[in-house]
Amino acid sequence: MHNIETLMKQSPSMKSWFIKMSLPLVLLSMMLLAPQVNASNVTANSPSAQKETVNRINAIQRDLTSIRQQTLQENPELAEQAKQLEGEFKKKADEIGYEPEEFIAKAQEIQEQVKDASLSEEERSELITEFAAAKQKMAEQRQAIIADKELMAMQDQLQKDMLVAMKAQDPKTEQLVEELSSLVKAIQ
Repeated sequence: MHNIETLMKQSPSMKSWFIKMSLPLVLLSMMLLAPQVNASNVTANSPSAQKETVNRINAIQRDLTSIRQQTLQENPELAEQAKQLEGEFKKKADEIGYEPEEFIAKAQEIQEQVKDASLSEEERSELITEFAAAKQKMAEQRQAIIADKELMAMQDQLQKDMLVAMKAQDPKTEQLVEELSSLVKAIQ
């Protein structure tokens, strides 16, 4: 439901809010999975081809962001709809106690502590367990936000309205979205 196309179609503030909400899981992946990378994780694509694909994805995202910004300027009702959705997301996040900034700070603190060579294996294990519990709690809170049918209906409607308006603003929108989707699938 929350894929790259979804994020592209949201208002800039909504996009930054959702990215902020997702950042803790990215930090987790970097912290826990990075040391475990091995040869089986290397893809058949060459690094230069992957870099080229990532560069093209970034270029498409910039184009779509520009189209979205023009669309929002031309359609203030969409900007208002996005602002209303963002307010509802924040309200729900506050209601369930979802505080990603707190989690990020704790994750960074634990990451620094885990690096301490003087820690015993037991202490290190306790920190990792603490982190895993905090991550689980946060995932459950995010799921509660996503499970809010009214909120998701508002988001889906905004996405549909935004895409229609973006296509009207710039006919190449559909081609860009399709290309972006295929490139993202190719690198996953």
